[in-house]
Amino acid sequence: MRLLDLYSASLFLLGAASAYGYPSNSCEDLALVLPNRTFFPAASTYNASIQSYPFLQLRLRPSCIVRPTSAEDVANAINILRVSNSTKFAIKGGGHNANVGFNNIDDGVTIDMQSMNKVEVARGDQVVRVGAGALWQDVYDEAEKRDLTVLGGRIGVVGTAGFLTGGGISFFSPERGWACDGIVNFEVVLASGKIVNANATSHADLFAALKGGQLNFGIVSRFDLASFPAGPIYGGRIVFGPNATTPLLSAFTKFKLGEYDPYAAGWVTVRYNHTAATFTPVSIMWYTRPAQRPGPLKAIFETKPQVVNGMVEAPISEHTRNASRQVAANPQRTIWATTSFAVSPTIINRIHTLWKQIVPEIAAQYAYAKPVAEITFQALPAPPRNGASANSLGFGPGETPEKDLVFLQIIFTFEDAAATDGFEEALKDLVKLVEGLTKEEGVFHRYKYLNFAASFQDPLGSYGGVELGRIREVARKYDPTGVFQTQVPGGFKLF
Repeated sequence: MRLLDLYSASLFLLGAASAYGYPSNSCEDLALVLPNRTFFPAASTYNASIQSYPFLQLRLRPSCIVRPTSAEDVANAINILRVSNSTKFAIKGGGHNANVGFNNIDDGVTIDMQSMNKVEVARGDQVVRVGAGALWQDVYDEAEKRDLTVLGGRIGVVGTAGFLTGGGISFFSPERGWACDGIVNFEVVLASGKIVNANATSHADLFAALKGGQLNFGIVSRFDLASFPAGPIYGGRIVFGPNATTPLLSAFTKFKLGEYDPYAAGWVTVRYNHTAATFTPVSIMWYTRPAQRPGPLKAIFETKPQVVNGMVEAPISEHTRNASRQVAANPQRTIWATTSFAVSPTIINRIHTLWKQIVPEIAAQYAYAKPVAEITFQALPAPPRNGASANSLGFGPGETPEKDLVFLQIIFTFEDAAATDGFEEALKDLVKLVEGLTKEEGVFHRYKYLNFAASFQDPLGSYGGVELGRIREVARKYDPTGVFQTQVPGGFKLF
């Protein structure tokens, strides 16, 4: 029996069951059509899925979890959920977006894509086919067997799906642009249940919209990524002494104001641990042509004093595995927000000075939660140029954000849920204060990087009115009844 015939027969049986008074809800319907893919709270698979979320605030309790293994499974799930009309659902790729409800749900259905984690390199070409549940470590480990790599994440335990549909910043972004611009094809399950391929020649409008538009058009079930030859890169993590903060931020500022180098990537962070009452500056930078190292990063790499120097020349998979150890070591509650600005000789140090004055006072109010606060500065990638397929991020081919702009991530990490509302209000206040500084200097930029945006921010609107209007039209075309606007409460919405 064909899959669609089986689905139709199942719906008939469900209707009959309801008519005779048997209980029927979306989870029961899903369990009937996807019996080995639907899990309820008593199941070990259900609880393993909940525990896989890296941040504690994301461990919500859906009524059931669906673990599809194919695009057809996703389509069957969407057909059932769409028919219900009122069932709310969420979609989980890697589960690393810190906003509550963006990748999990209470009392609804969570579609957990982690079983769709196959990674394969097609023989005869250099396309890496990546299931939407794969993590970046899976991708790099497989691609490197063929001496290849892709534009992907810099932490191995991060998922591919949200990262790519939010734009994505790679080791090679200074040279090759946004990670989403390395996608050559999306396999997408639409709200209708139809499975389509979106690429430069088929559904090209959807192809562009998905590169930055995230969960507003359908569920991506597979990414086909352009690859290129892999080799070791030089870089890693340096932890500095507290009195190195100003020299480190000054070195990063000079790096950004200097001659552009397409092989230098990474970020600098200052961390405040309230319990220890310490400020710790850190650089996590790479140079992708190790024979020429350290290039323009010399001043950063030589900032003193250094407490720990983890700089190595190694394959990308080793760098991402090392970074994962830092992320996965101790699950906490995390909230973050972002803003962007043009580089000036003074703005980075001014932002740090403001933040350093304020965060100890904020943290002191919630000392019981053992808070840690961070600010991180890094560069944005270049937009597509030279006739390359467009994305939806709002930068024109004549703009140079990779040279001109820096984006800031502001983070609070803490243990006690009771402090959540307080830290969220503090985060809002910090964004306003920082943007007040950047506006005062005339360097404010509207762009908000979606993958680091807080739920109270509007990254899709930050792409600009023209781009926002364009991707809204794409959503109306491919999801005319608004399934992903109304039944999926999480994520940044177009309407």
